[in-house]
Amino acid sequence: MASRRSRLALTGIAVVLGSAFIAAALVLTASIEATVDELNEDAYVGSEALVEPVEPETRGERLVREGVSAESLAAIEGDPDVAGTSVTVSWMINAIGSDGKIVGGFAPTIAVNWGDESIVRELREGRAPEADGEVAVSAAFVDAAGFGLGDTVTAYSLASEETEYDIVGVFGYSGGRDSLGGATELAFTMPEAQRLVFEGQDAYTAVAVSAADGVTDDELVERLAAVIGDEATAITVADYNEETSAETAEAVRLIGFFLLGFGLIAVFVSMFLIANTFTIVITGRLKEFAMLRAIGAGRGQVVRSVLVEALALGTGAAVIGAALGVGGGIGLASLASNQILDTASFTTAVPVSAVLAALAVGIGVTVLSALLPALRASRIMPVEAMRDAAKTDKPITGITVLGSFIAGLGTALMIYGLAADLGDRDIAYAAGGAALAFIGLTLLTPWLSRPLVGMLGLVWSWSFAGKLGRRNAARNPRRTAVTAAALMIGVTLVTTAATLMMSIEKSLDASLDDNVAAELFVTGPVYSSVPGTFDPALMEDMRAVEGVDAAAELYYDPAKIDGAEQIVYASSDLSGGLGLYGVPVEQGSIADLADDEIAVSASTAQEAGVGLDDTVSVEFTRGDEAHEFTVAAVLADSDNISGWFATPALAEEFYTPEPTEALIDVADSADIEAVSSALDGLLADEPEVSVQNREEYIEELTVMFDFAIIAIQALLGLAMIVAVIGVINTLVLSILERTRELGMLRAIGMTRGQSVRMVTVESLTITLFGAVLGIGVGLVLAWVAQRALVEEGVEIFAVPTALIVGYLAAAVVVGLLAAIAPAMRASRVNILGAIAYE
Repeated sequence: MASRRSRLALTGIAVVLGSAFIAAALVLTASIEATVDELNEDAYVGSEALVEPVEPETRGERLVREGVSAESLAAIEGDPDVAGTSVTVSWMINAIGSDGKIVGGFAPTIAVNWGDESIVRELREGRAPEADGEVAVSAAFVDAAGFGLGDTVTAYSLASEETEYDIVGVFGYSGGRDSLGGATELAFTMPEAQRLVFEGQDAYTAVAVSAADGVTDDELVERLAAVIGDEATAITVADYNEETSAETAEAVRLIGFFLLGFGLIAVFVSMFLIANTFTIVITGRLKEFAMLRAIGAGRGQVVRSVLVEALALGTGAAVIGAALGVGGGIGLASLASNQILDTASFTTAVPVSAVLAALAVGIGVTVLSALLPALRASRIMPVEAMRDAAKTDKPITGITVLGSFIAGLGTALMIYGLAADLGDRDIAYAAGGAALAFIGLTLLTPWLSRPLVGMLGLVWSWSFAGKLGRRNAARNPRRTAVTAAALMIGVTLVTTAATLMMSIEKSLDASLDDNVAAELFVTGPVYSSVPGTFDPALMEDMRAVEGVDAAAELYYDPAKIDGAEQIVYASSDLSGGLGLYGVPVEQGSIADLADDEIAVSASTAQEAGVGLDDTVSVEFTRGDEAHEFTVAAVLADSDNISGWFATPALAEEFYTPEPTEALIDVADSADIEAVSSALDGLLADEPEVSVQNREEYIEELTVMFDFAIIAIQALLGLAMIVAVIGVINTLVLSILERTRELGMLRAIGMTRGQSVRMVTVESLTITLFGAVLGIGVGLVLAWVAQRALVEEGVEIFAVPTALIVGYLAAAVVVGLLAAIAPAMRASRVNILGAIAYE
């Protein structure tokens, strides 16, 4: 190892990366979980039990607020086992920021009662609210809304009208936090908080209870259960914190899994790099091993010498990687605590498993990757020491046959999974077949390298140096294939993801084109925690805008139909047969749907076991009693909207009694931008919604997919780092192997510049081979995924041409960077020393 330090250092970098990401992922997850546990301990300090209302099954995904009644609170406070109580009123509301739009989005804005002792709120400016027209706001709300102390803010809930409040205080939380999990809070007096959350009822979201002396937590919970009856449920604060920590930890683990994915990718591709490095090094030491065998070394000694070398390399790299990973994990935990948990302090947790996993993976992968080259070295016969002939490359027939078999089996499984009617199993067959096909193609890369490298090399063959570079890249198919594997894997992943995401976007766009006869959409943020609504009276004004052919609003409610939760829609477009939504009627009619009639989508009707003229019982979210409806029509299934449909006259009983969306059909001769501008003017006083064209609407629907592509492209960046290392390592070792050859070329007239160009062409050809192969495999895998999702509405296969061109350009950059050090080394070969090289 001492004589090959520089050769093995680059190999160690790949092991360092893999070990570091694994350690960082585990340390990050453990640290965040420990921080969350510590923060949860700040909640309900001094209380032993918590009383909460019984949630009404899954009614509207908890959209309807239930509360602990004042009678139950009085009964709790009157119990001799209770030393004291603290009450909480809390739920999502809307607040209008300085820009005239709703504050928040994915993270909600929440109304709370000031004086709630369950959370430590620390006043930073001003004072607590004392009158119903006053409010104290969180520091996060000040940043998000653009309002501060002394300003006036408008807030309201689904249970109340818009009301203006004077901001009299600004507060933060324990640990220096500006928010709790990104949410923004407005703290009101108790009566005002109850008006906003419970429509003025004397009820509470939760009651924290402290036990009297000598009463254990479990005894207190038993006593409370007897006092509150079936209206609410009691749990110890310790159990509540444990449940809350578990829920938060589940979300935090996603970050850890993402980093773990980085590590596994780095480890996987480093296996190719390590195996390639040891193969090249051992090939250059054949005479050495043969001489050792000739003087008495056994095969086991040769294997052990190589494995000990690998063990030393893996141990050193894994230790460095584990140390970097622990440090990086702590740094990421600090960042995540600040950005996600919004706390200035965090708890460091370095589990022993994180260090052990990093060491085990780093050492294990290195030793296993070196095993096959070591076994090959042990088979060197002593007579080889007497020969000076060049060793011929090992045939690739065996690996080609094996790769062809696995790829063929995978292809057959893909076809079977896509063609057979297997229900849920078809995707499993297709996915399993795609994985096998990918493994098979990976094994076939040596066979594919010669024709593909030859074709790619034609670009450079106009010069003498270019021809030599192309031939050098093609002379050892195994080595070229393994060197290009790191880049191929990364490009395959990102091409598959990008193509699938674009296919989903294009399919959604096509579905809207085919089924939705509207060019403009009036809607709130798609991923908002509180649905945006607007005044239904504006619909007539929208229809009157010049250039508008038709407009239809949409209401929805998570109602109960025959006891099962179902989504019920209402729209004035019913008289037109839901034409704007592109939903044709299969049976019956909805042109004159009565208030006691309902329509249903075909698949929903089948699931519910109902048909035309059947009767169903419907209980709306805000209704006092169930309604009996007759099924007047069965509608065709649609990718855009499906469920139950009623008349807008019933919307006052919906959870959202105002429409959440409107579709606008613009006349062919009208200017869409002018119509959009006119509609914006009408909605100036509607902060929850805005006007979007088709492209903007689709972009918002697919924003999560864009985040996924960015994340996976980060994986490509990691693969490219490993690819650069692999290409540099391979070329440097290859140049050492070809020292005499390079010296002879220089002796017969090759210039230093030609040497540099030759090595650069070789590097570019290898990286382009990996990129082209990765793009091809990625497109095939994306096509398989798209075909498997056809029934889910992904009917179009779209290729992200611009991104693919970018990947090819990135491969060129990788090739150029990787060629710098080897090319310089080749150009500096001492001619006389190389010719005399032994």
